[in-house]
Amino acid sequence: MRKTVLYGLGSLLLLVNAYFGTYAYVVTQALLWTQTALQRGPLVMLFALVCINLAFLKFAKRWALNQRELITLYAMLCVGTCAAGYGFVQILINQIPAPFYENYATGGSKFKDYIWPNIPTWLVPRDPAVLNGFFRGNTSLWTPENLKGWAIPVLAWSAFIITIFWTLLCAMSLFRKQWIEEERLTFPLVLLPLEITENGGRAPIFKNPLFWAGVVVAGLLESVNYLNFLYPSVPSIALKPGMGFNELGPLFTERPFSAIGRFTLAFYPSIIGIAYLLSLEVSFSCWVMYLVQKALIIGSTWLGLSESGGSGPTNRMPFIKEQGLGAFVGIALFSVWMARKPFKKALESLERRLPDEAPHDELMSPKTALVGGGAGLLFLTLFLTAAGASFWQSLVYVALYTCCAITLARVVSEAGAGWAWAPMWGNGQFVADVFGQNHLTGKEATVLIGYTSWMNDMRDNPMPHSAEALKMAQGGGLSPRALLKPLLFAAVVGTVAAFWAHLDIYYTYGAATAKVRPALQNGATGPARQTVSLLVSPLLADIPGLLGAGFGMLVAIGISLIRQRLTGFPLHPLGYAVGMTNTMEYMWCPFLIAWALKTITLRYAGIGGYRKLLPFFLGLILGDYVIPTLWGIFGMLTGYQMYMVFPH
Repeated sequence: MRKTVLYGLGSLLLLVNAYFGTYAYVVTQALLWTQTALQRGPLVMLFALVCINLAFLKFAKRWALNQRELITLYAMLCVGTCAAGYGFVQILINQIPAPFYENYATGGSKFKDYIWPNIPTWLVPRDPAVLNGFFRGNTSLWTPENLKGWAIPVLAWSAFIITIFWTLLCAMSLFRKQWIEEERLTFPLVLLPLEITENGGRAPIFKNPLFWAGVVVAGLLESVNYLNFLYPSVPSIALKPGMGFNELGPLFTERPFSAIGRFTLAFYPSIIGIAYLLSLEVSFSCWVMYLVQKALIIGSTWLGLSESGGSGPTNRMPFIKEQGLGAFVGIALFSVWMARKPFKKALESLERRLPDEAPHDELMSPKTALVGGGAGLLFLTLFLTAAGASFWQSLVYVALYTCCAITLARVVSEAGAGWAWAPMWGNGQFVADVFGQNHLTGKEATVLIGYTSWMNDMRDNPMPHSAEALKMAQGGGLSPRALLKPLLFAAVVGTVAAFWAHLDIYYTYGAATAKVRPALQNGATGPARQTVSLLVSPLLADIPGLLGAGFGMLVAIGISLIRQRLTGFPLHPLGYAVGMTNTMEYMWCPFLIAWALKTITLRYAGIGGYRKLLPFFLGLILGDYVIPTLWGIFGMLTGYQMYMVFPH
């Protein structure tokens, strides 16, 4: 009975979360519900559940949820919410039909010549009436014509997305023991959910005045900016880039320093709170390596080895995006090597045909994880092959995506990261550059660039959240095995809910109207335009880029090996990886502040002083999540577009 209620409540929360989060971001443009490593939606809904649960504990105890049930619901929300975010439906749903919409396909777009013949009919609706309603709005999804037009594409893409979730869940099962029990990664983002769900909500932290001081400080700081947005006479507080002195890039006007590009200051309370939870070596490595990236760009420009800050078509030193990709691959390969025991055990069980028995403390048996993950990888590869790419191109693409997901999970599990990005050299572009753009057929280019580029943005990748769910299970006395069905259930319901929420909202408001977020509609045709450009003017294989990626891979593996042999080595490979991506663009300053505060605290107050201050920083996180949500709800109820606290 309790399990049935739990699944029913989880389904309801996933549906509400998908629709509210989509509406708040796409229409009201007031809240970032997804994208962050610690997702706003699940955390706010968990806090609301805890508050409601306190009432049940007092007046109807038999219906109250315990910590294990609260953790299960939170884990379901985290994984299910990913499907409605960046890197999945939120971008995909705009890019699927865009090349076939008459207003985008006319003029000089050349979509009819280069896109239309090269994409299978089962991946995209083509009926003009269905597309017009989607982009122009003022109609309903729930007409037979619209439902029929979207049915097959939604089923196809849903199968693809759910398989991604399944495959990464299998991979995480193989890494669980190594990361959680052997290496004992810190998992900083699970501390707040565990603290507020203790005793079903009767948590000691709620009695700590420092915790509520952090909530109030973060809430007041953000509320001032909401008031400034509504009433400009109220002074603002420059917490994020674009506010007053926070943009440092324009101050550097002469070469080589002008090559520094975007260089910003930010003071997000929640990110400072998250970074305070990290080990000093990780937080130090993250902000230092970002500054090293900027120094490399300036140095390469000064030496004449770089143009346009390293992003020019020829002189690209110091190959930042290439180093970033190489670092991600290197960390993934090193992680697999460190976790070789469960992989070896799974292979042995296959060779000896041993019974498939899942230990109580594992999400699934090593054999199931290996076979299931392999089947998932094969399905993803064959899906892309059926869509038009070659088998080997698809295999490289899927392998690269998996490597980036593994490293991203490692980054979030050990560095929190706040806003974790994948490498800037996207999977499809990498495959195109490796095989040579001049060797790609129209179908191959369309699939690799035009219809899978949404996978390059991995801010809502589910693997980090699966890792955190397994860590929370350990902290909350819950068997990892008990999370398998809820997480798979959440992946399916979350994917269906994501498509429903986006389609329903766009048929009401129009995906190409001024009523929805401009960034989403502006990016709808970007991959198709890039595909056309690639086919019209293809380039040769990118040998310098591959060398740059190889260098990044060797550096990441080298730092990992040095850390195994030299205790106290100050640099961390994760810092190098995130320092070569966009992750630290807005995060480096909060990480520096938190690192300095924690260093001073430990030096003068010791570990006891750090623990006493910890509730304040957890309060900063919660206050920076809950209070802006209340402002966002106010905007939705009143019809006002609201200030957005994060990222810009």
